[in-house]
Amino acid sequence: MKVNKITCIQLGGEFPDFCARLVMPDYGMPLIGTVLSGAGYDVQVFMEHVKAPEWSRIADSDVVCFSTLSAGADKTRRLATEIRSKLRIPIIIGGTHASYFPDSCLEYADYVVFGEGDETVLELLKTLADGGDVAQVAGIAFRVDSQVRRTKPRPGPHSFETVPDFSLIAGYQRLSLLDRIIQRKMPLLTVQSSRGCQFKCTFCIVNTMFPTGYRKRDVESVICDLRDKRQYGRELLFVDNDFAAFRPYTKKLLRRMIEENLDFDIIVLTRVEVARDDEILSLMRQAGITQIYQGYESVQPETLVGYDKKQTVEKIVATIDKLHSFGFRISGSFVVGADTDTLQTIQHTIDFVLDQELTIGYFFPVWGHYPEQIRGYEAIIPWYRSIFRGWKYCDGNFVTHFPLHMRPSDLQRALIGAPRQVFSASEILKACRRGKYVDAKEKLTHRYMWWLIEKAMREYIPFLEELEEGLYDHDSNLRLDSLIKRVREDGWWTFKEGNRSIETLGLSALELPTAITNNITCLPPKLGAAQVG
Repeated sequence: MKVNKITCIQLGGEFPDFCARLVMPDYGMPLIGTVLSGAGYDVQVFMEHVKAPEWSRIADSDVVCFSTLSAGADKTRRLATEIRSKLRIPIIIGGTHASYFPDSCLEYADYVVFGEGDETVLELLKTLADGGDVAQVAGIAFRVDSQVRRTKPRPGPHSFETVPDFSLIAGYQRLSLLDRIIQRKMPLLTVQSSRGCQFKCTFCIVNTMFPTGYRKRDVESVICDLRDKRQYGRELLFVDNDFAAFRPYTKKLLRRMIEENLDFDIIVLTRVEVARDDEILSLMRQAGITQIYQGYESVQPETLVGYDKKQTVEKIVATIDKLHSFGFRISGSFVVGADTDTLQTIQHTIDFVLDQELTIGYFFPVWGHYPEQIRGYEAIIPWYRSIFRGWKYCDGNFVTHFPLHMRPSDLQRALIGAPRQVFSASEILKACRRGKYVDAKEKLTHRYMWWLIEKAMREYIPFLEELEEGLYDHDSNLRLDSLIKRVREDGWWTFKEGNRSIETLGLSALELPTAITNNITCLPPKLGAAQVG
């Protein structure tokens, strides 16, 4: 078949989130588009939040490539189904959602690309163009009649020096001050200096998406990327999962950034270990890094153990103190709803954010339905405790499981209430009184965004209340026997896609327990034993 013109598409979720007012090209699809363009293909990239896909371009394409997160899966399905029915051109899909749930994606796409697609997509397209055997292409899945076939896994590339070409993104341009005011949007550029993570937190997707492990990009390649992105603005995010994971490399990169003097305003993601090294913190400040995002996840010691975070509350506090002493703004994220959590521990977490004077605090419910390979394809939430109303509710704001020690509706209310406290008028005023005017601006912006976000969350509560009726005692403890009985009788709301993925691998689907057990790894084993029965 002829393969020349390729259209790459990424659609967003159906509800607003904190990125809804950002013009921020996700790193993956522009990178893939650049790899394809470098191989000689005619490529156009559509990022929905920048510009919606154009049907005329799609209709003129030889292949369409999608990348999607779970929150955008239904929108992707609708467009891909229309393309298939009207145009009958091959559709390739990758991204987090496709990597975890290839079976459902292959209902509307021809090929799934797992994990890092830099090399896989090139080989797949060449094989299609040559009329070759796609079964020989490592790292994909496809259907043969009604059966899903997975080819052998492909390791991620050792070298990843491509500089994403943002000019391939339809409609993308530098935003002027007037553009920002009229569109009510802020730009945020993206750059990558490493892939993967050296840690294996139980709730995190990184080790599945980057199974080859932690790798570093050549420093001069990163500098070249930074020079290129400066034409679009100065607000920039390093998308590395842990920017300072290998400190000798990071220091070398930072010194080069200081030499270049590109005048970026930079956000990075790091773990608490970064606070051990004053030199690296000083270099980060000199290089233009002003804000650090850290995943604290919990301030409950037992929950941190269950998450396998390899950090303590004491280390978190010491890190915050050190980062503040160097003048960094801090964004901290927390994953709530674990089996050790109660409404009281969630309020304790909110109080912690306020007491520690974090610029931003993000609160996410446990979304434990990914079948993780490193855990034998077992999700961290038992499937019979799952709640699934549709993919659009899988965006990190909606409760999707039955917690052990609080009703789902109460957890949802707590998730609505937490940002109201963190971004309250009194907290904004306190930041101003401390002379932290940028902090105050950040809180005010997030307060406005939360006003847009929480509407859908409030409307979701009656659905949860209907499901949880009769499943909790007066102390808000889950009656597991009652839940299992109800699931056995119907269970229409449970999440079943994980079982489909497991069955494709030739493994037995997860069954309901005959006796009550607890297999959520958000709970330390000793505590888990105490909860059974």
